[in-house]
Amino acid sequence: MTRKINAAEPLQGPQEGGRDRVRIMVLGSPEGVDSIVKSLYVLRFAEMKEWSNPMPTGRAGEVMRILTKTVLK
Repeated sequence: MTRKINAAEPLQGPQEGGRDRVRIMVLGSPEGVDSIVKSLYVLRFAEMKEWSNPMPTGRAGEVMRILTKTVLK
């Protein structure tokens, strides 16, 4: 199941058990952004389905994708 991410949604405070939610944003051309997402998948950093769908940034030819990770403090 892919979770839709709302970029305007505020991050919640620290999670239980010493965990935090962190957002990682990648901005650039659609091809460049997809290349970074695929590279991070190959490195086993994040599954491709964990990233948001490409969203326009308001700049011509530029998109962004967002990944939310839960990390230990």
